[in-house]
Amino acid sequence: MRRACYVCCIVLTLIALVGVGYADDLSIYDVQANTSDGDASIYDGQIHNITGGIVTHKWVGWQTRVYIRNPDFPEWGAICVKDWEDGDLFNAVELGDWISFGNILIEEHRGTTLLQFDRTASPDVTFSIDSENNPVPEETLLTAADLIIPVDHAASEPYESMVVRLENVTVGTMDLGKADDNYELIQGDDVAWGADYMNVDAGGPYHPWIYTGAQLDSITGLVEQYTRLSSGWDYYQLLTRSSADIVPEPGSLALLAIGLALAGRRR
Repeated sequence: MRRACYVCCIVLTLIALVGVGYADDLSIYDVQANTSDGDASIYDGQIHNITGGIVTHKWVGWQTRVYIRNPDFPEWGAICVKDWEDGDLFNAVELGDWISFGNILIEEHRGTTLLQFDRTASPDVTFSIDSENNPVPEETLLTAADLIIPVDHAASEPYESMVVRLENVTVGTMDLGKADDNYELIQGDDVAWGADYMNVDAGGPYHPWIYTGAQLDSITGLVEQYTRLSSGWDYYQLLTRSSADIVPEPGSLALLAIGLALAGRRR
């Protein structure tokens, strides 16, 4: 009888723990790859522990962001964390830190799966720096077909929030997208979109090396999805971070330099 009561207590305790939301830790892969429709995470709106990844980029904009990647997963391995707590997370971590989270909200916003470091949404949210000075994962080489326009979620979603590189592309039409700051990246018959709003060297909506007809040896950046179906928008964009992310073909850069010099003389 005593044994039966003991077993019953264990079962009731487990049920109680599940009832208050305790769950196994999730990896970034678990969050990103388990989708309801090939896009939105099945964990949208839930609070979980996240085993995390290596910090690959930090950005201060209208909402401070930290990007992390688990290098064990070549796809579905990166995620963006928004810091709503006056930089508590942002200021504490550096590139190469492996960070993990406790009780953090997973949320879909405008197509992108996010971790929200927000004590209003989750009062018990925590983070830890599990190790430092890890090698920052190298960018993933993709083709324009992987980020193709019109959108193909099956092709592009696995690379959300990941640092990727396209090679041998031509800049096409500009002034595209919801903010009129996107530009085409043409590679053969395929077209992807880029944007420079996160580029610290841009000095405006576009980096000086981005103009229609520019030939690029390569372009590197973070993959971000923007979806607002009520306004007709659904696309992925490659966000450059600095001048180092844009490598013009030598001839293309020389022509740009000549053009800038001539423009200066006219003034």
